[in-house]
Amino acid sequence: MPVYTLASRGSSNAQTNKAIADRITDIHCDTTGAPPEFVNVIFMDNHPLKGQAKLSVTGNVRSGGNRNQELTDSLRNNLINSIAEAAGLASDDVAVELIGFPASWGMEGGEILPEPGEEAAWLNR
Repeated sequence: MPVYTLASRGSSNAQTNKAIADRITDIHCDTTGAPPEFVNVIFMDNHPLKGQAKLSVTGNVRSGGNRNQELTDSLRNNLINSIAEAAGLASDDVAVELIGFPASWGMEGGEILPEPGEEAAWLNR
């Protein structure tokens, strides 16, 4: 159940938000193997941001399983580049922070989340 919260200094539109959400979902699932049903994206417009970023992304993602530093770095870099492209921004204008949490700390549909890699069995229950 990754939750990606995007805060922008300005306003966004539904078409751009859809493109960004689709890219986040595709990148997250392709990189981690998580099912697309798990990905949640929240948009906050006209939000004050620290630093120079025009768009700030905080991703709360499950840790453990195959989620090593190399995978996390790849996920972050791919998100930065793809979100920037979808939003019409330079990569330097997008900040992405990923916060890992143990699967047992999250719930989806009233059920404790599965460990990374155990999603199929969990979904079939």
